[in-house]
Amino acid sequence: MTNRERWILALWLTGVGAVVWAVVQFGFEPVTAALGIGGTILVASPAKAIIGRTWAWNAVPSEGAQLDAAAVALNHAVERHWTTEAGRRKQYLVVDRIPVRWDTVHDPRSRAALAGDTSPLTRHGTLDTLIDDYLAQPSRLVIVGDVGSGKTGLCVALTLALCGRADPQRVPVLLQLSTWDPAVSFQDWMVRRVTEDYRFLNDTTKYGQGSAMELFLHRRLLPILDGLDELPPETRAQVIRTLRDNTHLPADTVLTCCSAEFQATTAEEPFLDSRTVRLLPLLPEDTVTYLESHFPDADDLDRWQPVLRSLREDAAGPLATTLSRPLMLFLARATYQPRGSAPEELLDGARFEASEQIEEHLLDMFVPVVFESPPVGAYEGNPARPSRDWPAPEAKRYLSFLAGCLDSRRRGGEHGAADLNWWALRALAGVPRYAFVVVPAVIGTASCCLLGLLVFGLFGRPAFGALFGAAVGMVFSPLLGLVRAQPPRRFAPRRVRQQNQLLVRPLLIDLGFGLIGLVTGGLIATLLYSPTFGLTAGLAFGLVFSTARRFTRPTEPKHEITPRRSLLDDRNAVLYVWLLGSVAGLVVGGFLATAGSDEARYDLVFSVSPLVQGVMGALVGALLSGGGLGMVVLATSAWGRFLTARWWLAWRAHTPWHLVAFLDDAHKLGVLRSTGAHYQFRHATLQHRLAAGRTAPSPASPGSPGAD
Repeated sequence: MTNRERWILALWLTGVGAVVWAVVQFGFEPVTAALGIGGTILVASPAKAIIGRTWAWNAVPSEGAQLDAAAVALNHAVERHWTTEAGRRKQYLVVDRIPVRWDTVHDPRSRAALAGDTSPLTRHGTLDTLIDDYLAQPSRLVIVGDVGSGKTGLCVALTLALCGRADPQRVPVLLQLSTWDPAVSFQDWMVRRVTEDYRFLNDTTKYGQGSAMELFLHRRLLPILDGLDELPPETRAQVIRTLRDNTHLPADTVLTCCSAEFQATTAEEPFLDSRTVRLLPLLPEDTVTYLESHFPDADDLDRWQPVLRSLREDAAGPLATTLSRPLMLFLARATYQPRGSAPEELLDGARFEASEQIEEHLLDMFVPVVFESPPVGAYEGNPARPSRDWPAPEAKRYLSFLAGCLDSRRRGGEHGAADLNWWALRALAGVPRYAFVVVPAVIGTASCCLLGLLVFGLFGRPAFGALFGAAVGMVFSPLLGLVRAQPPRRFAPRRVRQQNQLLVRPLLIDLGFGLIGLVTGGLIATLLYSPTFGLTAGLAFGLVFSTARRFTRPTEPKHEITPRRSLLDDRNAVLYVWLLGSVAGLVVGGFLATAGSDEARYDLVFSVSPLVQGVMGALVGALLSGGGLGMVVLATSAWGRFLTARWWLAWRAHTPWHLVAFLDDAHKLGVLRSTGAHYQFRHATLQHRLAAGRTAPSPASPGSPGAD
């Protein structure tokens, strides 16, 4: 035990001794009232922040062994995540890898060769050759190519290869540039994204304070930045300047972009110190070999023979041009995987006059095919098997709606438009603000009415109790709908980080919660007992209500962060807070029922022993406090707002009732991909095609009536 821990233990023991002495000296009721008043003042006081900073745990920045441990843990988590994603993208097995080739556009290392460096320079080859060359001679690498040429797939393969090194001095982190908002510095965005996706880095006990930032500053992170072309033109130039000028970014950062967009950007912002390679279209013989390896059965091969013959004989035709792009080749394989399909329909010249029409057909068929023909296997224990059967037309309609919402945000110039976040569903889908006021009002009023009926009904005043509860619900419940939605949280019964300044908005929310507990708890105890007991109960409930949110902070998880897991964590945080309120109500209710039995203003409707009366009071208090605090936290939580948005969209048939299961199944089937707690469509081309012709509601702007 350290000296600091000994001092803290001594202070706690001294405090407990002082409380016991005060109870013996002055009685229980005055001491509880004084503690309630003091606790409420401390919670509401600016001195709280100073005390928190003074007694902060693990405030030393991460360094040394902690930084090494963070790098090892992050490397393992990155490898595990992208191994799963590679399997769902059908590019983990060797047989699934499409034989993409590359060529050199620009290589500054050639100048070193002219100066006498005799190390061989690889100018072209397969993706394995490029990865091996990068591992052997790391340098800043830019990967360009046409849409669907395999840039993201190469990033995944490169990430896994880097993770497989024996000594993870540099941890690769694959980031989608479409999520960057230039209002945030590139450095802060990168660190925040890593922290959000791998929240175990917030474990200050293991990894120190700010481990993600320290990894970045010590150049222990190797950014692999995918999708520069998904950013607006002016923002692309900012990325190039940042990569060129930020000394904390390593010199072997990887960047991908479409060829035309990169050429236009570098015409304005030169990027001469980077090695640039271009992914080439597939050769017809490579396309034929790939298809033959995936359909070795005689019957399957017979179905594909017309297509294979066309690829060999007409290398410049529409079909060969379409299947020269890895994305389209994968879609063709997935679309015509079922035995009853007929790939020769792709040769219908009257239906498909140009390669663009074949591409649209493959994009249109992908979602129905994967939902109609899910992978074979048992539901339980098979991560690639959907949890339920979804009708293909409805699945496509749901995904088209969500894709239309994302495209609407992109056209509106919003940053991060590629992320499909469950906690941002309201803003994404344009759910009106009044729904988040009406729903808590209705549920809160009805629930408070029932609670009031129960509590006052025990004293023979059910009508008054129902009216009192309804009045409380009508006053406070609609106000909760006006509170801005919170980000996903999880239950954390300890402080994991300290604020350097007093934040007014969270403090006001805490005070608001405390006011609800103070008023409702105090009024009920005053009406049933006396003002003294009302003050005691009000302060106790006010303290519990005001501090409840401090137990729901992001902290390190014991599992991989996924969209579904983050939602379960937020839901569990609400349930834990409900349990916290129940425990507080158990204590206060039991105390009032025993210590205040002689001062009760009304008699119970039935006679019981003092012991039974105390037990009943404790149970009623637990139900009252747990239910009240649970409703307050639920109405303002990310999970609660998601439930309202999900019900609204399902009622309007935009999404299924079981939206979380649907998104998870779409991810399993390869339509969506996940990065940490965020879903994204597998490819921007697929998203845009699903959104084509779909009218999506305009997202709520911060100043609109529907904005939080």
